[in-house]
Amino acid sequence: MELNFLGLEPPYCNFDSARFVIIPVPYDASTCYKAGARSGPEALLAASAQMELFDEETGTEAWKDGIHTLEPINPVIDPEKMGKRVQQATETILGQGKIPVIIGGDHSVSIGSIRAAHALHGPLNIIQIDAHADLRDRYQSSAFSHACVMRRIWNLGHIIQIGIRSISYEEMVFLKGRSRPRLLWARQVSSDLESVLCAVKQGLKDLPTYITIDLDGLDPGIMPAVGTPEPGGLGWYETLYILQRIIENCHIVGFDVVELSPIPGLHFADYTAARLIYKIMSYISRHQGL
Repeated sequence: MELNFLGLEPPYCNFDSARFVIIPVPYDASTCYKAGARSGPEALLAASAQMELFDEETGTEAWKDGIHTLEPINPVIDPEKMGKRVQQATETILGQGKIPVIIGGDHSVSIGSIRAAHALHGPLNIIQIDAHADLRDRYQSSAFSHACVMRRIWNLGHIIQIGIRSISYEEMVFLKGRSRPRLLWARQVSSDLESVLCAVKQGLKDLPTYITIDLDGLDPGIMPAVGTPEPGGLGWYETLYILQRIIENCHIVGFDVVELSPIPGLHFADYTAARLIYKIMSYISRHQGL
């Protein structure tokens, strides 16, 4: 069954007039715990068709900006090769002045899309919402695992990591003594959200901005359908508040939402992931005029 985001009909789902282009990436070959993220894009797209098109918070209807959904990228087992496919598809979309929205799939797919944004725009603000630092050099014999995402794009801009609550000793050693990203722990968000926002704003540069969201950055109470859940994550309104503050202060050139691993019969997680994407679109529609 062919699916498109929000179940839109022409002309609002046409490619030529679309501001946003959805790139589904059904891939989870680098998953190390619970597989299933390959089914995330389809579940998310199906759930999106049940949402209201008016966003009550921003007073916008971002769908009128146009949202086109591409055919899913055909997966290959090797994560490095898969990343190159994602990079090529993303570069094509960026080259036409549109905002790519990558839906995964495991987090390794973000390496390709972030590299594509850097190839066109140069250094970026790279905002990561995640439970994990993803700064390992290699994991399970691969340098392109979902656990290595931020290490692979380390030199592509200014990194701000939000919601982290699981990190290895190897990653802490890597960070020590380096010009490290602004790493904001989940417990900081929970205890003093305004200080976290202040730190985020101080860390932002006057650069194009890419947002990468691993859904395990959210608390498993609201997002249980992920490959590697960690307790104590970000709440729904905390997440939205952070994203809105970032988007109103930056020019967003692309974003991804990854690691949805659908649980049969538990449809609210699929819906939540779709709603998160549309909220980001709504913030962009409000703060970044066409």
